[in-house]
Amino acid sequence: MRVLVTGGTIIDGTGAPGREGDVLLEDDRIAELGGTKLTPDVVVDARGLVVAPGFIDVHSHGDFTLPNDPEASAKILQGVTTEVVGNCGLGMFPANDRVNDLYRRITPLVFGESSAMCSETLSAYRERLEAAGCSVNVAPLVPHGNIRCHVMGMAERAPTPSEVASMGELVDEAMEQGSFGLSTGLVYPPGAYAKTDELVALAQRAAAHGGIYASHLRNEGGRLLQAVEEALSIGERAKIPVQISHHKAAGNFNWGKVRKTLAMIDRANAGGQNVHLDVYPYTAGSTVLSAMFVPIWAFEGSVEKMLERLRDPETRARVIRDSKELLLQFVDLPKWLAWMPKRWLLPVIVRKLGEVVVVSSVKRQHAYEGRSLLSIARERKRSLHDAAIDLLIEEDTAVAAIAHVMCEEDVQTVLRHPRTSIGSDGFPLREGKPHPRTFGTFPRVLERYVREIGLYRLEEAVFRMTDLPSRSIGLTGRGTLAVGHAADLVLFDAERVHDRATYQDPKRSPDGIRHVFVGGKWTVRDGAHTGARGGRVLARGKPKT
Repeated sequence: MRVLVTGGTIIDGTGAPGREGDVLLEDDRIAELGGTKLTPDVVVDARGLVVAPGFIDVHSHGDFTLPNDPEASAKILQGVTTEVVGNCGLGMFPANDRVNDLYRRITPLVFGESSAMCSETLSAYRERLEAAGCSVNVAPLVPHGNIRCHVMGMAERAPTPSEVASMGELVDEAMEQGSFGLSTGLVYPPGAYAKTDELVALAQRAAAHGGIYASHLRNEGGRLLQAVEEALSIGERAKIPVQISHHKAAGNFNWGKVRKTLAMIDRANAGGQNVHLDVYPYTAGSTVLSAMFVPIWAFEGSVEKMLERLRDPETRARVIRDSKELLLQFVDLPKWLAWMPKRWLLPVIVRKLGEVVVVSSVKRQHAYEGRSLLSIARERKRSLHDAAIDLLIEEDTAVAAIAHVMCEEDVQTVLRHPRTSIGSDGFPLREGKPHPRTFGTFPRVLERYVREIGLYRLEEAVFRMTDLPSRSIGLTGRGTLAVGHAADLVLFDAERVHDRATYQDPKRSPDGIRHVFVGGKWTVRDGAHTGARGGRVLARGKPKT
């Protein structure tokens, strides 16, 4: 099948100026670019539209929803044709009974119900998705949390040498089956239990196969600089490229620190390392409420064990004490206030936290969705921590939340960095009010940061959503429009792209994304999903020797 896309402005993903020209697709590849000679079967009129490579969501959690939502409408309607999954040390492979038990606990925290179970290997996950068909391509990372749980369960200790070797073998297997690298989530158990040496040893195994190391840092608040230093150290010691995930500085006291972390990244790159980062274009993040209010030690074992701890008055009091101590770690006082004990500020910090944390999804009490935690606590006449713990107990821990903890200046500072790609960090929830980034990340960049603010030229924005993420994770044959490359295209109206997703009404797809092709299949036509499933689970090529 030959499809001729004619009359559009080609922005090829490299950052080069747009130019008028045609693109001819033959089956799943680009056959001609610029001028065309072959006779098409189908002609697409692209007059007034930009013709660009399909967008690459470099930081996605779509792997959890794709088995049940293979059409991936939230992403494909934004123009996303490839999702990089397995991020934050969590994912759908590899698995054994221990890992499946872990996700039987984790997925209700996020989705309010059990999601699709994991696959034993990447190969099995690939077969599973491709058997049903998928509307987007999938580029998988191997998640460290699965690797650790596979070997050690939820043990909060250092691994033995034999356990490190067993984990390394699992990394080797996933890399041999096409994984693009190793990801870590160093705030989520069991990944949070790992020390740096363990991560270096496993990153070395990924490096031997030409992979990358992608990390949700150990801290994005008061110890942000130390967390970035750890990631850079792992990259240097393991001799592996580093991708710093959804880079941010969380909490008022930490705003502005990204200027220091970006300088650290620049020094690392100048010294011979290969470091990239990604960001979502919002001043709010999202995670499970338990990650905000429950210390790591309380997660050990099962959800039932955690609920027992939260119900026990003595242990609950310890949870609250430790949670408040963790809050103080987000405070890095300026020099002129260095004399002040941080604890004096705790009431102000707790109140502010209650204002900025908004419940996005619960299992039962849906009237709380979209409300701040502070308003819920006041209604219940409870302290903020008691209200949060009560809610976790009542909802079997299945509470997701949005936290408005970043500032716009920092977001723009990170967006400007030359090695920053765009990633949504999103996945759709069936219930509640998920973060709008799941539905609006890419059109938001085009509308707000190109057309309204002028932070980027259009060609640069496309580069950061296509070629740059492709190069940072090691994709080949994607990310730019070139003869022989995959026939993944997005056609959009640059003057009319409009992000419709909001915090109060997030499940709204954008306007202005007119057509999308995945593997040559016309997947979005006139802004509507056609039902086509031309995606594949991609595999990283073997490193050059």
